[in-house]
Amino acid sequence: MPTWDHEDCDPAMEAEHTRLYRMMNRLEPVITDSQSEAKVARAIHMLQERMADHFHVEEELFVTADWASRQVMIRDHHDLLGMLTALAEIPPHDGEARRKLFTAFLKALARHDNDVDAPLFSRRH
Repeated sequence: MPTWDHEDCDPAMEAEHTRLYRMMNRLEPVITDSQSEAKVARAIHMLQERMADHFHVEEELFVTADWASRQVMIRDHHDLLGMLTALAEIPPHDGEARRKLFTAFLKALARHDNDVDAPLFSRRH
């Protein structure tokens, strides 16, 4: 599971990302290993809502960014939410497909956080 560890970032964003990753750590076993269709659907739905809220906060905070950087952020957010939508559409009995896509989602999120969020929300920015 990726983590957020960028001490030079804005403290509010540091706390936001830490809470988000803590939530993903709790939901990961439900999403990847649960056999209960209802539990999996609820966990994915919770993650979708939380990620959408998180992305909205980031986009609002970074409204003053240069246009190209903000467009990269918005595109990444759209792509990441699309991965969660695809995750929700995987049949409940296909745990392997859920694990594979959730792992890909986590890798894409870590790349986004390291390459986009951390530099944009750095106190040195």
